[in-house]
This record gives sequence, C-alpha cells and structure tokens, in this order.
Amino acid sequence: MKKIYNFLLILFANFILLSSAQSATFYVNAVTGSNGNSPSQATNIETPWQSVQHAIDNASVVDGDNVVIAAGTYPGFNLTKRINIIGAWKGSNPVLNTVFNTTVTLNAPGGTSSQRMVLKNLRVSVTLGDAIDMRHSYVTLENVFASATTSSGVNGLRVNRENLTDLMIESCNFNNCNYAGIDFPSFASLDGFIMRNSTVSENGYFGIVAFQRRNDPTMIENVNISHCAFVNNNPTNQVQGHTIYFEKLRNSVFENLSVVMPPGNIRIGIDINLLARLDYSNIEIRNTRVFRATPGSGIWVQARNDLFDPPASLENVTLRGLTFDNCDTLIAFNRQVNNMTVDKCDLSNYLVYGLVNYTDQGGTINASNNKWKNGATPDTTVISGGLLVNGSNIISFMPSTSGIFIGMGIVGPGIPPNTYVTNRSPNTITMSNPATADGFIPQIGFAFNFNTSTNLVRTSLNFINYSNTLPNSIINQANVSFPDLASAISGTTSGGTIWNVPDSTIAGTTTIDKNLTLISPGAGFLFKEHQTSFDNLVISGAGSQFNMGSDFAVSNNLTANNLVRIGLDNTLSINGSISSVVDGIPVPIEGGNRSDMFIGGTSSTLVIPHIENGLRTLQINRANGASLADNLGLSRLLFLQNGNISLNTFNLSLANDASIFNPFPTSSFVETNGTGNLRKYYSSASLTAFNYAIGKGAYSPVQVFFSQWTLTPGAYLDANTKNVIHPYNNCTNDYLKRFWTFNQSGITSYSTNNTFGYDNGDIVGTEANIYGAEWNGISWTTFSPVNAAGNFFKVNNVTAYKEYSGGGQFCIGDFGTVINIKVYLEGPYIGGGLMRTNINSDGLIPSAQPYNTSQYNYNGTEFVGSIPAGVVDWVYLEIRSSDNGVAIPGGRRAAFVKEDGSVVDLDGLNPVKITGILPGNYYVVVGHRNHLPIMSANALTLNTSSPLFDFSTSLLNVYGGEEAALGSGVLGMYSGDANKSFLISAADYTVVTNNLLSTIYNYGDLNLSGVVTAADYPFITRNLLKSSNVPNF
Repeated sequence: MKKIYNFLLILFANFILLSSAQSATFYVNAVTGSNGNSPSQATNIETPWQSVQHAIDNASVVDGDNVVIAAGTYPGFNLTKRINIIGAWKGSNPVLNTVFNTTVTLNAPGGTSSQRMVLKNLRVSVTLGDAIDMRHSYVTLENVFASATTSSGVNGLRVNRENLTDLMIESCNFNNCNYAGIDFPSFASLDGFIMRNSTVSENGYFGIVAFQRRNDPTMIENVNISHCAFVNNNPTNQVQGHTIYFEKLRNSVFENLSVVMPPGNIRIGIDINLLARLDYSNIEIRNTRVFRATPGSGIWVQARNDLFDPPASLENVTLRGLTFDNCDTLIAFNRQVNNMTVDKCDLSNYLVYGLVNYTDQGGTINASNNKWKNGATPDTTVISGGLLVNGSNIISFMPSTSGIFIGMGIVGPGIPPNTYVTNRSPNTITMSNPATADGFIPQIGFAFNFNTSTNLVRTSLNFINYSNTLPNSIINQANVSFPDLASAISGTTSGGTIWNVPDSTIAGTTTIDKNLTLISPGAGFLFKEHQTSFDNLVISGAGSQFNMGSDFAVSNNLTANNLVRIGLDNTLSINGSISSVVDGIPVPIEGGNRSDMFIGGTSSTLVIPHIENGLRTLQINRANGASLADNLGLSRLLFLQNGNISLNTFNLSLANDASIFNPFPTSSFVETNGTGNLRKYYSSASLTAFNYAIGKGAYSPVQVFFSQWTLTPGAYLDANTKNVIHPYNNCTNDYLKRFWTFNQSGITSYSTNNTFGYDNGDIVGTEANIYGAEWNGISWTTFSPVNAAGNFFKVNNVTAYKEYSGGGQFCIGDFGTVINIKVYLEGPYIGGGLMRTNINSDGLIPSAQPYNTSQYNYNGTEFVGSIPAGVVDWVYLEIRSSDNGVAIPGGRRAAFVKEDGSVVDLDGLNPVKITGILPGNYYVVVGHRNHLPIMSANALTLNTSSPLFDFSTSLLNVYGGEEAALGSGVLGMYSGDANKSFLISAADYTVVTNNLLSTIYNYGDLNLSGVVTAADYPFITRNLLKSSNVPNF
C-alpha cells in the first residue's frame, strides 16, 4: 500500500491537563524540526523545534503551556517549568510512539494543584539510572511507560526529595526495571499519592518500595492505589524484594489490586513494615487478590519496635474483601499494631497459617465475618511472646525444635532450642547457634515449620476475636455467606453489597433482580486471570440495578433491562452483545468521567447503547467493531486497538483534552457511516492540533491545526467523511470519490491548516491531476495538487469551514452555468443595432481584463492572446443572490461585448461561463469602465442553457428602470463616467479635457472611437447627474 500518512505521526491520546487560562502549544519533532525555528514557528505543527530540552529552556514557553512531541526517539530532559509534555503514545516502537532513552527529571520548583508538571502519552526507557526522577511537587503522569532495564538501570520512578506533595498517576506502566518500579528512598516524603489503573510488573527486586531512615524519619501519607496490577516482580527471589513494601505509610488505601508472585519467589506480596515513628495510622487494604506461584506470605502489616530506636507504632488497620491463592501465611500482624480489623476475607485457602497476630501486649484483631479452613471455626495456636534483645532466648512458637521461631533477617535452616540473641542490627539478628532447618522468612520475625498448619496464631500477650465464622467466601453486607453468586443475589436485600465474587467465568445466565453492588477482588481488567466474567448477565425486575464495585466482563450477552452503573475506575468488558431496550425505550448504562468500557471478543458488531454521563475510556479490540445507538461522550481516550466504531446518526464527542489512539488505522477508525459526526471539544488549554481519525469504507483522516482561535465555553468542531463523489463535483475523470464536511460552534476568529488523507480506492483517473478543493455551497476553490506519494492534500488558512474533496483543477467546478445576455453601450452605438469596434481594429484593447484597477476592483485572471473579431470592449459581470447584496463567491467575470450587443466568453463566440457556480436564480450586473453599471430588475434563471436576456428592449428589464435611449426603441448603458465614480458629473469633463487627442485605451474616450475628442463631451452633458442604480455601486 502506498499511503504513508506522514502527517499522523503525532497522535494525541487525558488525565487532566491543568493549564493556564490561555495555554500555548509548541511542537517538537526529532526528524523534521529545527531548534533554529522561532517560538512563533514552533507553535505551528509544520515548523517544530527539534529537541525537547530546547523547548523547555525557551523563554517563550511558560507555565501551563503544552509541548507536543512527535513519535521518535529522544534524549531525556530536565523539566524546569510546570508545563505539559505530551507524546504520541507509550509503546516501544518509535515510529508510532514517543520514546525517551535517558532520565527525565521533574525539577520545576513551586507549583499548585492547578500548576503541575505533566507527562502524558510517552515512554521513558533507560539503561542507566532511573527512568523518571521526581524532585518537586505537583506531578501528573498519565499513560506513561517507565522502565530501567539492564544491570545499570535502577527504577521506573524515583521520588527523590522530602516534603513533596501531590503525585497523580493514571494508566501508567512501571515495568521491567532492574530494581523497582517505583522507589521512595529513606529521605523521601510525599503527601498525596494517587495511582489508578496502572501496572507495576516484571521488576528485578520490588514492585513499589519505600524505605525509612532512623534519624528524622519521613512519611508517605494520603495514598490511594486502586485498580492496579503488580505482577511477577522479583523473579529471581532476591532477599530484598517484596512486591509492595512500605516502611512509612499513613492514611492510605489500597483497593482492587492484583498481586501476583512469580515462580520461585518466596518474598511477601504486600509488606507494610513501618519503622522509626509512632504516628502511623489508618491503613486499609480492600478488595485485593494475592496469588503466588510458589508458597510464601500474602500480607504482612508491621510496626517494628524490635529492630532499632525509635520504635514504630500503627493505629487502625482494616483489611476487607481479600482473597489468596497458594500462600503459606495469608495475613500477619507484627509488633506494635493496634485496632486491627480483618473483615469479609476468605482465610481458608492457606497452606500453613491463616491469620497471625504477633503484636505486642493487648494487640487485638477483630477477625469476625470471615471464612476459615473448611468453613469451620478456626483453630488457634498460642505461643509465648517477647521482644528480641541481646541475651534473650529465641522463643519457640511451639515446644519443638522444628516449630515456629522468632528471629530477624536469617535465611536458612531453623533454630536449635535454647538459642539466644547475641547481636542485633537494623536488618539482622545474630544468634548463639546456627539454624538447622529450612523455612525462615527474613525481615519478618518468624521462622516457619511448613509441616504445621493452623488457622490462627497469636502470642500469649494479644488476642484475635473471630465471631460469626462463615462457611463460604461470598459474603454480603449483612455478614451472611453463600456458596455461589446466585444464592448471594437471592439472599441479599435490595441496596446490598456482595463481596468476593469469584474470579472465573460464571456459567449460564446470572440474573440480578434487585439493586445490588458486586465486588470481585483484584484488578481484573489489567490481570485477566483475576477477572470475573459472566457467561450471560441479565439485569431485570422492579428496582433492579447492577452497581459495579470492581471490573467485570460479560462473555456472551448482557441484557440490561434496568440500570448498570459502571462506577469509579471500573472497566466493563463486553465480549458478546448488549441488549438494553425495554418496550421500545432505551435503558441507559451509567458511566462517568472515571468509568471505562472495553469491547472485545469475536462476536458481530456491538451496538453500544446510551451511556449516561459518557465514559472516561472506550477501548475496542473486536474485528467487527462497534456502533452507536445514541450520542456518546468520552472524557479521556478512544483506544481503537482493532475494529471500527460506526456512528450511524449519532455524535461521538471527545472532551477538551481527550484523544484517539489507533495504531493500526487502516482497520481501526471512527466510521462516519451516517449523519453522525466525530466531535472534538476545545478550550483555551487544549492542544492546537487534533487528528480526526475518521473514515467511511476506508481510513480517511483529517489533521486540523489551529494557528489562532477565539473560543467560548463548549466550543467544538465536528468532522464527517463520505466515500462517494461530492454531489457538486463535476469531474468525470481525475477526482476523489470522497468528501469531508465540518461543523463548528463557539470558535471564532480562527485560522486552520488541514491535511486530508484518502485511500487508494478513492482515486478515479490520474491521481497527479487531482487538486484539493473547497466547496462553499455555491462554487469550488481549488488549492494545491494532492501528494500522490502520501495520499493526502492540504488546505491551509481556512477561516470558515466548508466542504472538501479533490478533482481536476478545471473540471471540479465546471457546472456549465452560463450568462447569456445582450447589452448596448451608449458611447459606441452607431444605430441599426450595432456598435463601433474602432478600439479593437486599432489594437487598443488590452489582452488582460482591465477591471483590476477600476472601480470594480476585480482581480480576475482573464487573458487572451488576441482580441476576437467583432469585440467592442471588455465588460465586467457579476451575479448576486439578492438585489442589494454583493457578488456571490466566485460569481464575478470579465468578458467581451460584441458589436451586436451580445456578451460572450473569451472565445468571442459563446455565452459567458461562470465556473464553479451552481445553476440557479441570480441577479446579473453588467459594468463598463466609463459607462454606468446596470442590473437585471429580477433574478434570472442561469443554467447550462440559460435563455437570452436582453437589457436593450425594455426599461422593465433594468433595476431602477433607467437606461439611455439609443433610438428606434433601443436602450443602452449611460456613457460619461470617465472618472469611475458611478456618477456622471462635471468632474468627468476634466478627464476628457486632460486626455484630448489621446489615442490610447483611455477612460476619457467615451464613444470608444479610439481617440479622445470634443465628440466625447456631449455624453457627459446629456447624462449629467445620472448615477448608478445598482445597490452597492
């Protein structure tokens, strides 16, 4: 295929761009750019800068501006301003993605919640150091892939300073790093950390790690990490390498996480191991799954007072809606932790221990409303408790040399009896005897005998309350458990919530017949093994409603006879079909600006119903695509992975900062198969360029670049394309079988450059002969020829959108509309229905039309090599749609009037053709350089065979009812306007006097005799004070 679509290398995909009231957009392109371009030039997508650092350092780029980076490979940069750095996409292929290969440092001081450093739609992949180095507050990362590969790489993101504020992460990937996906060194502190819909996977040691320091300890607080997948971190089982590890944390929530441990890894899934502060509080882990390929611990929550001073203390921990697979110990609390709640968890699936409480004296876990081993009352093992200090015996959990022992930092065999502590460091305990049995877990404080199994383990100093033991893992808000989801739905009252929906396909048809919230632990969309998929799902019955508390999928049919509410940060995946019409009335699915939908599978085209409040992201990966049954709005992203979305008669609207990514555009685009449009909203902070990824039958995009605009709230531009010849394209060969239409609102004083892409199948005839063209509703204007190598054409400096297509330069606007009129000029009239042709026979008539410097200000290009025989002079013609208006666009011509009064085209024979003018009814104006103009009294019917209209036969034919009487009932245009004022006055005598005896083409030659003489004065005298009756002349 020939098409290149070079102009689409910049693909724009929205967290939230928080910018100044009027943001400028600058462009960078490593291939086509030049740092020698001025800032004004760099605001044009066609003349970008070459390097990102040059853009950042330029004084014209200020806080709140956008810097848009084309696809390609770039060095990293030091971001010293609070601007938006926006790439093409975050993949690894630099042909389609923006890839940085050295560290990106976020280093702009100051900032507020609305003045941020933003990275969006890009990849930072380094082989040395950290990918992203955050050194100042107020940072947004959206759709960013950060990796630090090779042994010299370190972290995906390093938070590299204390007292930082406000880090927001959305739809990012911190994967394939040598050390950690996200790293908080011991000195780093952060207040406000949100991470959603992201992955932290395949990292060498930790997924996310936060270390603490002993002196002047720091804090990470106000954290919300939700709908994220932490998969296969620490695949080589490094001693330091838990998937989620925090030594400092306060006021934090982890929810809807998938934590997946790789084969051979025995480290902890989630380890909250707090050190050196007494003010830790309020940690929640909710609706999360931990899966292990090799047995090891699931979740540990610790506030250590047995390592070094100062000790740590933690108040208030809630674990709710958790499930585990292949974990030896599911949950353990250690040392100085108080007010612990474990609720609605499946604690039955352990290999050794379900719940461990090794907290200090009085530490109590409220572990009611959980499922235990075999659904029975849990058994409990109680051991002696104590701190590890020098000289103290290592205390056995059980009276056995192969039991559970308390220790710290020892890897290897178990501990012989009567072993005591000889030394203690921040990370290790030294003992008087070497260990003798396998099974010790470092940095936890326990060594396990895997031959021993019990539901609960606690010391003699603390407690575990476990009332209301439940036989099943599916649990509702009334703390009733059920063996399966159908029973849970039946047994839960309307308005209730059901936790721990299984992560598998639920066979058959599931019917929700009341208002229920369902929660399936984990990040099911990002880690499909943790996703609940309904075979068929029906929402039906009075008051029924399905509230999603997590990601869900439907394999076959979703019958939404009542409301489906997707909810915050959840993804509804549809791999079959949706039916949401009851008695002919559409039933909406409720979305919102934090609700996502995925359309996959191999079924036929999915009809998307009305989505109330729109969606944040719509992703399509279905060869048969999707189509709209109602208008749809997207606040962030349309991701066309595979398959089209057909609009039918509905609009697909993208918010101010939303974008489209379609990496395989020939098979994935917005199909404008009806009257529905792709609508893009704009604000003063929006990017000035946008690619309308539209097509009909084939991909036919339009890249629109605004060089200037004035916007009102709610401003938008619509685009549509059709794969048929434009109805007013008159070419029979050499044309595009496609056209584009636009509609805008709220955008004024604008100018745009537009690049139209077309498919090979749109070409009829010889492509090189086709020109881009604009249809204004009346006539065509042609622009430059198409780019045949790239299959596109450009239309620049558009200040009012019309319709666009392509055709031969001379055929596209040839409607064959002609002006067929007869008129006489008083000056040269000699009687008998004839006018003199002296200035023609004397060779005085110019080859080019003379009205470009006359009163008519007409810049037409009419030109002849020789003046045809019988021509009296050039005349000016225009056609109007109303009598008091002006010429319609394209409705002006210069032509010849012959001796018999016929007005002819440049060939001297045929009526005058008005190229590009539709047949219709028009007022016809005739002007001459020294006669007063006239206009038809009424609109004339003009077409390919316009009937002759004779101005000379009746005053009723002339607007205003005045003409010169030439004798024998013949009428003509008044002569005498020598000074071109549309008024015959004494001033015209002066023109004649000043040119007496002149023998050139002269305005004073009123009788067109070829010489200015006294014979020209009488025309002024008898017509004195006559003026034009033509409005606006």
